[in-house]
Amino acid sequence: MAEYEKITGAAIPKLFEELRHQKTHLKVTVVDSDYEHLTPITALVNRNKMPHFVIDTTEGPAHVAAAIDLNQLHFEFTGKDRIKYTFRTTGGKIDNNQIYVKYPREVKRWQRRELFRLNAPEGTKLRLPLRSVRYELDVIDISIGGTLAALVRTSSHEFEIPPFTNAQILEDIELVFPSEVMRQPIRIDKVQIKRSEMNSGKTGCDVAFAFQEISTDEKQRLTDLIYHLQRQALRNRLPLNFEK
Repeated sequence: MAEYEKITGAAIPKLFEELRHQKTHLKVTVVDSDYEHLTPITALVNRNKMPHFVIDTTEGPAHVAAAIDLNQLHFEFTGKDRIKYTFRTTGGKIDNNQIYVKYPREVKRWQRRELFRLNAPEGTKLRLPLRSVRYELDVIDISIGGTLAALVRTSSHEFEIPPFTNAQILEDIELVFPSEVMRQPIRIDKVQIKRSEMNSGKTGCDVAFAFQEISTDEKQRLTDLIYHLQRQALRNRLPLNFEK
């Protein structure tokens, strides 16, 4: 299910500064019309003591200015986190082939929790049995649907090639998090190995797991945890104000 969070307050100008610096292209559409235009932000200015962002109309809506309502512009862009953002304007003005648009009160950041992948907290482990050996892997990143983990070569399980094979099904897996993150392990009934390969330093192997079977309760625990970690990661990346 698609959901979004609202970026508001002091986070808005910080976001637009980032968009201009990265030359991110915004898709501009006119509500209830077929008009669509792709453009970067060319400047950030104050007009009438209000912050505005500026987009170029050289190949944009200047020629149809009389036919559009600048209060009905819809904007969409993909952030550096590969997530879609959207907002609508509350006013704008065309001047010298430039559209001056007031900052929106809020920007929606859309995401699908099932597809969102984030770095795992340091110390997160994945434990699984294989041929009478109980392996413990360092979790690199995690999502609702799977995880990437690293098996480091140790004296307890020496190997010349990865001990796992692609498409292999394994059962009875535990995701173990640091105690300050989650006290009880999350149990996954069945996983499938999507990829297994030696890392570049030949010190171990990286393994991508897809969660095949997980109970409703355990999936909800994992969903809640990932959502919590995601919000923490976003706050650390940029001091955004989020509203549910």
